[in-house]
Amino acid sequence: MTDHHDHQQRTAAPPKHHAGIHSCDEEFLTVMVPFLRNGIAAEDEPDPVAITTPRKLDLLREALGPDARHVDLRNSAHWYRGTPANSMATALDYYVTHAGPTGRLHMAGEPVWNGRSPRQITEWKRYEALATELFTGAPPDLMCLYDTRIAPPDVVEAARHTHPTVLDRLGIRPSPLFTQPAAYATRDLAPLPEPPPEAVGVPLAGDMAGARRFAAEQAKAHGMTGERADRFGVAVSGATGYAAAQGLDSAQLLLWSAGERIVCELRTPHGRITDPFLGFRPPGPETGPEDGLWQTRQFCEFVDLRSGAAAGDGWTIRMETALASSG
Repeated sequence: MTDHHDHQQRTAAPPKHHAGIHSCDEEFLTVMVPFLRNGIAAEDEPDPVAITTPRKLDLLREALGPDARHVDLRNSAHWYRGTPANSMATALDYYVTHAGPTGRLHMAGEPVWNGRSPRQITEWKRYEALATELFTGAPPDLMCLYDTRIAPPDVVEAARHTHPTVLDRLGIRPSPLFTQPAAYATRDLAPLPEPPPEAVGVPLAGDMAGARRFAAEQAKAHGMTGERADRFGVAVSGATGYAAAQGLDSAQLLLWSAGERIVCELRTPHGRITDPFLGFRPPGPETGPEDGLWQTRQFCEFVDLRSGAAAGDGWTIRMETALASSG
């Protein structure tokens, strides 16, 4: 992921992150075709990429004609798999691999909303805000597609808050509802529910190295398979490693299962978390204290952070995922 950071250091370009809102096939093509043709015509960047449904890919092939061979057409069902963190990693990896020497690249993608739970959709909304943050200083032209026939109304409304610009049949214009990423990512954060009485706790002291083993063993006891349980232990150690890097020499680890899911919570006695995007950024060329949390987010479906208002209040990282892999 080092190239992504190198691109950021080479340029101070503001992020281009559009919400491509459309309500019919004609509007979809009105939004997409000029966007892709701009990418094709740009001399300083590679072929653009379009990620959407197979039916819409066929529409693009027909509308673009011979120019379609200059577009990397991808099936959204194959791209948007797993958690939002997984999809963000896919996008960043693609950008690092394909962007030209100046870092320019046109990318348009339509997330898959079918089958997402309300909690998963809330997480996706926050990741849309994150995309603006992650690409600040990098020059790709990003567009997230929202089909009002498919995307839930609250998702389309959120897109107007998480994207600086809207690209629709009227062209590109600033979104009057745009909310700064840090403010959007932290709004409406309710207190986490209390752990159940049966939660198993262990105090951590010193180097906190016991957290990884404890989490893996407890995960296996709750029915998680060996390899997946070991990966869960690594995910939990990303959180305890961050705590150790902050100079904390003690904490409390709690673990429990809920249905077919497992939850592990790290509580610290003091300190604060002030970065709303902790663990969202991929590791850079230099090792950072939050690098392990990137892996935590890649494995766990939900990673919730809460911090007190004062340094003496402490903070909590709660990690949750399914006991069995979904595929």
